[in-house]
Amino acid sequence: MLRQALNASRTLVRGRGFNTSPQLKQGINNHEPNGLEKRFLVWTGKFKSVDEVPNFVSRDVMERCRNTIRIRLANIMMALTVIGCGIMVYSGKEAAKRGESVTKQNLDWHKQYNEKYAGKEAKE
Repeated sequence: MLRQALNASRTLVRGRGFNTSPQLKQGINNHEPNGLEKRFLVWTGKFKSVDEVPNFVSRDVMERCRNTIRIRLANIMMALTVIGCGIMVYSGKEAAKRGESVTKQNLDWHKQYNEKYAGKEAKE
């Protein structure tokens, strides 16, 4: 009896108490998902439709679902960034073929600016 009490107190001190046991975590459905979280649960394949999602799910399930969605969104954003970079490279090469460059655009802008304000200064 004393040995059991000591073992129980040791596990609580080590942080392996009753709150962290996987069996208890799995059994507690204490998170009420909102509409977006219900869609997340469907998109991750946990449930077939939004109607099948229960009113309460465990925090562990919800956290795994959010992590999966976070990873998917990060992968999509990386892919869109690579595609956008490819489009910009292609656009820059086409502009170079036409003879356009940033330096030429800058010189043209300054030329127009100086002509516009040189006329105003002459009138004054």
